Formats: sequence, C-alpha cells, structure tokens
Amino acid sequence: MRALPIIALLLLLSGTSDAWSKTMIWGITSFPPGYITEGPQKGKGYADLLDRFMMEKLPRYEHKVVVYPNWERQLQMMRQGPLVCTSILWYRPPNERASLKGSYLLSAPNGVFFQHDVVVHKNNRRLFGKEVSFKKLLDNQSLRFGYNRPYGITYNRILSDYLGIGPGIELDAMNPADRLQYLRNARNIHVRSGTDMIGGMLKMLLLQRVDYILEYDFMVRYEQQRLGFKDDLVSIPVTEVKDNISRIAYACSDTPEGALAIKAINDVLKKYRNTDEFKKPLYYLVPEGREDLYWEEYEKILRVFR
Repeated sequence: MRALPIIALLLLLSGTSDAWSKTMIWGITSFPPGYITEGPQKGKGYADLLDRFMMEKLPRYEHKVVVYPNWERQLQMMRQGPLVCTSILWYRPPNERASLKGSYLLSAPNGVFFQHDVVVHKNNRRLFGKEVSFKKLLDNQSLRFGYNRPYGITYNRILSDYLGIGPGIELDAMNPADRLQYLRNARNIHVRSGTDMIGGMLKMLLLQRVDYILEYDFMVRYEQQRLGFKDDLVSIPVTEVKDNISRIAYACSDTPEGALAIKAINDVLKKYRNTDEFKKPLYYLVPEGREDLYWEEYEKILRVFR
C-alpha cells in the first residue's frame, strides 16, 4: 500500500510531464489590437496570434483559452495558477525579477515596442506642452489622469512613487485589490478597470471626462478606425520614455508547472523567433515612420535566451 506514494514521488522528481498539469490556460482579455475578443477581427490580434503560435509548437500540452473580464482579473488568475499564461507581459532580465516572485515567470523576449504617449483631446491640447513629463502631470492636481492598467516598468515606478508605494514593490505584481486601493485614493486619478479596457478609456477621453491617458500609438490608431473618429485625439511624446524601446515576453504562473512551461516556450523562441512565421503578428506594433528602428531593436532580442 505504501508503493503508490513512492511511485508518485519518483515521477515528480524525474520531471516526467505526467507529474505536472498538461493543460495550459491562455488567459485573454479585451486588449485590441493585442487580444481582440469581439467583432470581425476577433481572435486576430497580435497577442492572439502569438498565443496561437505557441499552442501549435507545444503539442505536448492541452491548450485552453479563457476570456477574463479585465486585465486585473487575468493577473489575479496567473497568481493563483497552476498554469495560466499570456504572450504580452513586459520583459525584465533575470536579475530584475525578484519583485515578481509569486506572481509570474517570464520567458525570453518575444517582441519589442515603443512606450506609451500621453494622449489628450484636441480641445485641451493648449494645456500641454510639445513634450510632457508624466511625473509633472501627476503632480498637477487640476488635471485628471485616466488609469486602466499597469503601463510598464518606467511608468509604473513613476506612478508608485506618486502613490507612496515603496521601492522593491512592482505595481503590476501587487495584489490587484491593493493596487486599485492605492490608485483610488488619489484624487486626480480616475480608475477604469472594467471590460473594453482600451476603447472604454478612449471614449472617456473623447467625452473629456478625463484630461489625459497613457496609450500606445498603435492602439490609438486601431481604436480610431474601430470607433470611427479621426482627429479628435492627440498623442504627445513623454520626456521620461521618449523613443525608449521596451520588450514583451510570454509569462506563466510562478508555479512548478509554470517553470516547465517557460522552459518549453524558451526552446520554441530560440528556434523560431527569427522566422517570418513568428514575426508576422508583430507588424501590428511597428510605428509609422520608425520601421527601420523597430526591426533594428528586434534583432537585439535574438541574442537573449531567458
């Protein structure tokens, strides 16, 4: 009768896939043109395609796509595990991941992108300079910032400092309830964490219910076409991140199952990242007029394997 626990232990120590979850959940939420969850382009966003690429290359797993109502819920489910993954979280090198412990594990980078601009309504353009500082905008209590999700390492740190969140705590790795509580305590920040995360916040800006938001150029362009407006919104470069390049990566739950999944994902990236098949979804991220710079930066990630 004691043989069964010993066999189970041996399977666990051997790393046999039978000892781990064989189901990989791909968590998605409305995040166009990353995850597109409705309309004629449903399932054809760049993150949808990056997810699908990895599903096809990892037949050892059973893959299941689960739609979450918002980004906060998706991050929460990744924390709970045992194996929830996504293709579009911010990459950090291994020596900068300590603060993510217990939240998620990262793969090698799978793409690059330019940072967010400050986006404002054209009627309020006069209130902003040719270039703006996000830190100084937050300090201006007469302007209301529209928040809908974490924005990457640089912006998150500026927000954390403004909100009084100490160093060593990553905004996107915090418990969602704690993060939202900090944000809602700030009088000049309006938090929108519901469905239609991108379009909903852009509509609030169009209605001038907030004064400025942070958004990617490619997302604003996509939503302008989808919502049928053209010149109502203006993007302004931000001093702290001007022309900065960031990297994205696959991420999975910080569990033993997640560690095995990330190893398998890295093996696929090493083999396929420089192929046209893999790069095709990334054309969504290429800003107009900066194509050469984009692909120069992409070449650099091909030398990074974890």
